[in-house]
Amino acid sequence: MGKRILCIDTELTCWDDPAYQKAQTLEIIQFGLAEIDIERFCVSRTGSYYITNVRHPVSKFCYQLTGISQSTLDKRGMPLAQAAELLTTKWGVGQRWNGLVSWGDERSWMAPDFAAKGVDYPFHNGLLNLADYYRFNFCSHRRERASLTSAAIRYGVEVAQPQHNAEADALTLANLVMAMIRAGDLYPALCPDDEQ
Repeated sequence: MGKRILCIDTELTCWDDPAYQKAQTLEIIQFGLAEIDIERFCVSRTGSYYITNVRHPVSKFCYQLTGISQSTLDKRGMPLAQAAELLTTKWGVGQRWNGLVSWGDERSWMAPDFAAKGVDYPFHNGLLNLADYYRFNFCSHRRERASLTSAAIRYGVEVAQPQHNAEADALTLANLVMAMIRAGDLYPALCPDDEQ
Protein backbone atom coordinates (compact mmCIF):
# COMPACT_ATOMS: atom_id res chain seq x y z
CA MET A 1 0.00 0.00 0.00
CA GLY A 2 1.20 3.52 -0.81
CA LYS A 3 1.18 6.62 1.31
CA ARG A 4 -1.88 7.18 3.41
CA ILE A 5 -3.10 9.58 6.04
CA LEU A 6 -5.24 8.35 8.91
CA CYS A 7 -7.63 10.94 10.31
CA ILE A 8 -8.60 10.10 13.88
CA ASP A 9 -11.36 11.32 16.16
CA THR A 10 -12.58 10.16 19.55
CA GLU A 11 -15.63 10.66 21.69
CA LEU A 12 -15.04 10.59 25.43
CA THR A 13 -17.13 10.59 28.56
CA CYS A 14 -18.14 14.15 29.39
CA TRP A 15 -20.29 16.17 31.79
CA ASP A 16 -21.88 19.60 31.84
CA ASP A 17 -19.89 20.48 34.98
CA PRO A 18 -16.42 21.69 33.83
CA ALA A 19 -14.89 21.43 37.31
CA TYR A 20 -16.09 17.84 37.73
CA GLN A 21 -14.94 16.91 34.23
CA LYS A 22 -11.48 18.42 34.77
CA ALA A 23 -11.01 16.22 37.85
CA GLN A 24 -11.79 12.99 35.93
CA THR A 25 -9.74 10.70 33.73
CA LEU A 26 -12.01 10.71 30.71
CA GLU A 27 -12.87 7.41 29.08
CA ILE A 28 -12.78 6.85 25.34
CA ILE A 29 -16.21 5.65 24.23
CA GLN A 30 -15.74 5.77 20.45
CA PHE A 31 -12.88 5.81 17.94
CA GLY A 32 -13.56 7.09 14.43
CA LEU A 33 -11.16 6.84 11.53
CA ALA A 34 -11.04 7.95 7.91
CA GLU A 35 -8.19 6.86 5.66
CA ILE A 36 -6.91 9.01 2.81
CA ASP A 37 -5.19 7.12 -0.02
CA ILE A 38 -2.65 9.68 -1.23
CA GLU A 39 -2.00 7.99 -4.60
CA ARG A 40 -5.70 8.01 -5.51
CA PHE A 41 -6.31 11.17 -3.45
CA CYS A 42 -9.59 10.01 -1.95
CA VAL A 43 -11.04 8.70 1.28
CA SER A 44 -10.55 4.96 0.85
CA ARG A 45 -12.40 3.80 3.97
CA THR A 46 -13.90 4.88 7.27
CA GLY A 47 -14.54 2.98 10.46
CA SER A 48 -15.70 3.21 14.05
CA TYR A 49 -15.28 1.24 17.26
CA TYR A 50 -17.37 1.69 20.39
CA ILE A 51 -15.41 1.19 23.61
CA THR A 52 -16.81 -0.28 26.80
CA ASN A 53 -16.67 2.23 29.63
CA VAL A 54 -15.70 0.91 33.07
CA ARG A 55 -15.22 4.00 35.27
CA HIS A 56 -18.02 6.37 34.29
CA PRO A 57 -21.54 5.69 33.02
CA VAL A 58 -22.61 7.84 30.06
CA SER A 59 -24.05 11.08 31.43
CA LYS A 60 -27.23 12.64 30.08
CA PHE A 61 -25.09 15.54 28.77
CA CYS A 62 -22.74 13.12 26.98
CA TYR A 63 -25.66 11.25 25.41
CA GLN A 64 -27.25 14.50 24.21
CA LEU A 65 -23.93 15.67 22.73
CA THR A 66 -22.75 12.44 21.08
CA GLY A 67 -25.87 10.34 20.67
CA ILE A 68 -23.98 7.47 22.33
CA SER A 69 -26.07 5.80 25.02
CA GLN A 70 -24.96 3.51 27.81
CA SER A 71 -27.09 0.84 26.15
CA THR A 72 -25.10 1.22 22.90
CA LEU A 73 -21.82 0.73 24.76
CA ASP A 74 -23.20 -2.22 26.73
CA LYS A 75 -24.32 -3.95 23.52
CA ARG A 76 -21.71 -2.88 20.96
CA GLY A 77 -18.70 -1.76 22.98
CA MET A 78 -15.40 -3.63 23.17
CA PRO A 79 -12.55 -3.44 25.68
CA LEU A 80 -9.96 -0.76 24.98
CA ALA A 81 -7.26 -3.44 24.57
CA GLN A 82 -9.25 -5.09 21.77
CA ALA A 83 -9.75 -1.76 20.02
CA ALA A 84 -6.01 -1.00 20.33
CA GLU A 85 -5.26 -4.31 18.62
CA LEU A 86 -7.68 -3.49 15.78
CA LEU A 87 -6.29 0.04 15.42
CA THR A 88 -2.81 -1.46 15.09
CA THR A 89 -3.53 -4.42 12.81
CA LYS A 90 -6.39 -3.09 10.66
CA TRP A 91 -5.40 0.58 10.47
CA GLY A 92 -1.63 0.74 11.10
CA VAL A 93 -1.77 3.56 13.64
CA GLY A 94 1.66 2.62 14.99
CA GLN A 95 3.40 2.61 11.59
CA ARG A 96 5.35 5.83 11.12
CA TRP A 97 4.87 5.88 7.33
CA ASN A 98 1.17 6.46 7.90
CA GLY A 99 0.42 10.10 8.56
CA LEU A 100 -1.80 10.62 11.62
CA VAL A 101 -4.02 13.71 11.85
CA SER A 102 -6.48 14.78 14.53
CA TRP A 103 -8.46 17.93 15.24
CA GLY A 104 -7.25 18.82 18.73
CA ASP A 105 -4.76 17.28 21.11
CA GLU A 106 -6.15 13.74 20.92
CA ARG A 107 -3.04 12.25 22.54
CA SER A 108 -3.57 14.22 25.76
CA TRP A 109 -7.18 13.02 25.83
CA MET A 110 -6.49 9.38 24.89
CA ALA A 111 -3.23 8.54 26.67
CA PRO A 112 -4.58 8.83 30.26
CA ASP A 113 -7.35 6.31 29.54
CA PHE A 114 -4.86 3.86 28.01
CA ALA A 115 -2.63 4.27 31.07
CA ALA A 116 -5.52 3.89 33.53
CA LYS A 117 -6.57 0.64 31.84
CA GLY A 118 -3.03 -0.74 31.53
CA VAL A 119 -3.16 -0.79 27.72
CA ASP A 120 -0.15 0.21 25.61
CA TYR A 121 -0.77 3.42 23.67
CA PRO A 122 -0.87 2.21 20.03
CA PHE A 123 -0.39 5.46 18.07
CA HIS A 124 3.04 6.62 16.87
CA ASN A 125 4.31 9.98 18.12
CA GLY A 126 3.88 11.86 14.83
CA LEU A 127 0.22 12.77 15.37
CA LEU A 128 -0.47 16.17 13.77
CA ASN A 129 -2.90 18.37 15.67
CA LEU A 130 -4.49 20.11 12.68
CA ALA A 131 -6.46 22.48 14.93
CA ASP A 132 -3.22 24.00 16.24
CA TYR A 133 -1.75 24.14 12.74
CA TYR A 134 -4.90 25.84 11.43
CA ARG A 135 -5.06 28.29 14.36
CA PHE A 136 -1.39 29.25 13.93
CA ASN A 137 -1.76 29.86 10.19
CA PHE A 138 -5.27 31.22 9.78
CA CYS A 139 -6.60 32.73 13.01
CA SER A 140 -6.01 36.42 13.65
CA HIS A 141 -5.80 36.15 17.44
CA ARG A 142 -3.97 33.51 19.46
CA ARG A 143 -7.04 32.86 21.63
CA GLU A 144 -9.40 32.55 18.68
CA ARG A 145 -11.14 29.19 18.76
CA ALA A 146 -10.80 27.11 15.64
CA SER A 147 -13.61 24.61 15.22
CA LEU A 148 -13.60 21.76 12.73
CA THR A 149 -16.89 23.08 11.37
CA SER A 150 -15.58 26.62 10.78
CA ALA A 151 -12.45 25.28 9.08
CA ALA A 152 -14.55 22.98 6.89
CA ILE A 153 -16.78 25.89 5.88
CA ARG A 154 -13.71 28.02 5.03
CA TYR A 155 -12.55 25.30 2.59
CA GLY A 156 -15.99 24.46 1.20
CA VAL A 157 -16.02 21.02 2.81
CA GLU A 158 -19.33 19.38 3.67
CA VAL A 159 -19.62 18.64 7.39
CA ALA A 160 -20.51 14.96 7.80
CA GLN A 161 -23.45 14.19 10.06
CA PRO A 162 -24.10 13.61 12.82
CA GLN A 163 -21.52 15.89 14.39
CA HIS A 164 -19.89 14.58 17.58
CA ASN A 165 -19.91 11.10 16.09
CA ALA A 166 -16.26 10.05 15.85
CA GLU A 167 -16.57 8.41 12.41
CA ALA A 168 -18.46 11.38 10.92
CA ASP A 169 -15.99 13.87 12.44
CA ALA A 170 -13.03 11.81 11.13
CA LEU A 171 -14.60 11.91 7.64
CA THR A 172 -15.04 15.69 7.85
CA LEU A 173 -11.41 15.96 8.96
CA ALA A 174 -10.22 13.79 6.05
CA ASN A 175 -12.10 15.90 3.54
CA LEU A 176 -10.66 19.04 5.15
CA VAL A 177 -7.12 17.62 4.91
CA MET A 178 -7.62 16.95 1.19
CA ALA A 179 -9.07 20.44 0.64
CA MET A 180 -6.09 22.00 2.43
CA ILE A 181 -3.69 19.94 0.32
CA ARG A 182 -5.47 21.05 -2.87
CA ALA A 183 -5.22 24.67 -1.71
CA GLY A 184 -1.48 24.27 -1.05
CA ASP A 185 -1.98 24.92 2.67
CA LEU A 186 -0.91 21.49 3.94
CA TYR A 187 1.40 18.65 2.94
CA PRO A 188 2.41 20.12 -0.43
CA ALA A 189 4.89 17.26 -0.97
CA LEU A 190 2.03 14.76 -0.78
CA CYS A 191 -0.07 16.41 -3.50
CA PRO A 192 -0.90 14.11 -6.41
CA ASP A 193 1.15 14.98 -9.51
CA ASP A 194 -1.83 16.43 -11.38
CA GLU A 195 -2.67 18.66 -8.39
CA GLN A 196 0.80 20.28 -8.12
